[in-house]
Amino acid sequence: MRNDGEARSGLNEHPIDNRPLRLVGIGGSMGRGAQSRMVLEASLAMAAVNGAETVLVDVRDLDFPVYNPDLRVDAYGPKLAWFLEEVRGADAVLLCSPTYHGTMSGAVKNALDYLQFLGGDRPPYLTGKAVGLMSVGSLTAVNTITALDHTTRSLNGNIAPTTVVIPNGSVDVAARRFIEPATRGRVEAMMTQVLELAQVLSPLRRSRVREV
Repeated sequence: MRNDGEARSGLNEHPIDNRPLRLVGIGGSMGRGAQSRMVLEASLAMAAVNGAETVLVDVRDLDFPVYNPDLRVDAYGPKLAWFLEEVRGADAVLLCSPTYHGTMSGAVKNALDYLQFLGGDRPPYLTGKAVGLMSVGSLTAVNTITALDHTTRSLNGNIAPTTVVIPNGSVDVAARRFIEPATRGRVEAMMTQVLELAQVLSPLRRSRVREV
């Protein structure tokens, strides 16, 4: 699901060609009406309002089988090719996972495993991309942030300083909004950091591509 914001000069504008910064949100749940999908939607909307181009990648919509390194991209069908191109072209990535048994969900981790196909890119994986981390759950949701952190660093992503844990019940899924002002404020702070970091990193990443 894509949202093309109207580009404005400043924070959400690409520093080289004046196009909007592109932000891809990955996460959600295999269940219907997931809080984690709503959190992604609301967070991406904050960026879109200010002019960023956003894309929501819901793991339920992807419905990927378990990653198999013996298969090629074309063996998985068009959804995988679309997913890889969206991530490849993004200036920033937002990750949000529900907390299952004290860590990120298998569906979110499986989607991130497919980024192995970007290992041959120059630069590879998430190199030069800003990454925001979010989790939804109870007290152990902080472990989900840690798991997302480890995976992002192994993919060479650049993590924004602020990460966000969304407590269960602190979002109104039907209204697609955060119930607690403090939660919304922390999400807004993280989104600002992600876009500021993307604005700094994007020229460096593009210069690396030109050098190859």
